[in-house]
Amino acid sequence: MIYIDYMINIEPQDNIESVRTTLNAILAAAESRKLKEKELARLAGVRPETLSRMKSRGTADFALIDRLARAVGLKLAVVPDDDQLARIQQGRFFS
Repeated sequence: MIYIDYMINIEPQDNIESVRTTLNAILAAAESRKLKEKELARLAGVRPETLSRMKSRGTADFALIDRLARAVGLKLAVVPDDDQLARIQQGRFFS
């Protein structure tokens, strides 16, 4: 599982949707910082056309996703896929 910013849980079953969900979270963070996609791409050292292709295809190199995330102050993290952790995060540890 990959968590971005507010612990957005991205399940690995569908790689294309995982990339799109991750990019949408990054784009939302950019928007909240009043950054346009072109500016986000520039800050991440990515051509705007590359970002556009990543969005439309739903595929991306992990390093590019990481650079985009860092450009808006986010950090990607790999954490254990632990059912107990998920229950804690959902507020249902004892249920």
